[in-house]
Amino acid sequence: MITTIVTFVTEKIVAVVITTVIVVAAVPTLIVAIHGNTITITTSTVASAARGHDEEERARLILQVKTAGDSVVVSINTSEASCDSQIDQLAGVSTLSASATKTALENGKAKFRTTTAPLLKEIEDDEDEFDHLNVITTTTTQTFLVRISQVQVTAFGEDGTTGVLITTCQTILVEIRQTIVIVVKPGGGEDDDLKVKV
Repeated sequence: MITTIVTFVTEKIVAVVITTVIVVAAVPTLIVAIHGNTITITTSTVASAARGHDEEERARLILQVKTAGDSVVVSINTSEASCDSQIDQLAGVSTLSASATKTALENGKAKFRTTTAPLLKEIEDDEDEFDHLNVITTTTTQTFLVRISQVQVTAFGEDGTTGVLITTCQTILVEIRQTIVIVVKPGGGEDDDLKVKV
């Protein structure tokens, strides 16, 4: 009975050991690896499994930060395109000449790009700094993800607050509308309301 139990347990342990890759360094230059039914003994210098794992983990963490940063960059670029589109739509209500209208619209777009540029630069700098760190841990990864998240919150707002990009775009739209739409005073008396061509 005991022989049957010992045989059963031994077979299970051997099965687990055989299906698992085990690297044992008996001597610094001697590596024994068990792969299935094959035992390989290597006497040359072999990179440690931990180093390979560290490089894979490093690449994964860099990709995680890069993906988060790129996602915010895409959102900022989308916001810029949306604001540019709204600015272009104002051309239809302009009472100025085509060249004056074009200048006002281009100035508005440039002002918005001036707002997005530091946000994009901050994300690019964070990604570059993270990529060049000598040691990358999950703690440093979280720190950089928080920094990227702060840029996103600054740009787009959170929990009912409006981000700088939305506020800036709306301000630019109002300023352009005031510039390109001329107020026309009706021919009536002094108490008549002013009319705006919209």
